[in-house]
Amino acid sequence: MTSHSKIEQAALQLFGEKGYDNTSTALIARQAGVSEALLFKYFLSKEKLFEYLIKQGFRRIVEANRGIVAEKDPRVLIENVIDLPYKLVHDEPDFWKVQDKEFNRPLVQKYFQRFMSPIDNLLKQAFIEVGAPSPELTTLQLLLLIQSLWRNLLYPHDANLPDLARHLKQSYGLGRPAAS
Repeated sequence: MTSHSKIEQAALQLFGEKGYDNTSTALIARQAGVSEALLFKYFLSKEKLFEYLIKQGFRRIVEANRGIVAEKDPRVLIENVIDLPYKLVHDEPDFWKVQDKEFNRPLVQKYFQRFMSPIDNLLKQAFIEVGAPSPELTTLQLLLLIQSLWRNLLYPHDANLPDLARHLKQSYGLGRPAAS
């Protein structure tokens, strides 16, 4: 693992555990096993490091989940969106802990909205296609549940959370064949 990668990994973990304001560059460097000067050589400042981590994190997530926005079957799209928090937290737990801790920062909100905006529009269309009453409100309801779900999956949680996806799919009329 390169020094650059060690710094990234240490910063993600520390920002997720302690938050941005409570994490010093000295602590990141120490945990990464590099000098603070090397951290500054790569990233110039703690702010630039944080910005880099957010941008790269969302870039990885968008690439890994590109198939969701390409899905044409509305029922499969809705199921994929319900499964998304489980996948995101499983694949990138430190990144999502940073999202949770630092969600009030404009940079984090900006990238989160960029990630969610196409999903929002696709869900509305999917709910229209499956004949859901009030597709806009149904979309908002599901997205709020999903946002709460990924945040709850980050930490020790209720043992029923893993089963919630199945319940949501049943609640949204999925798992039944489409009406002909």
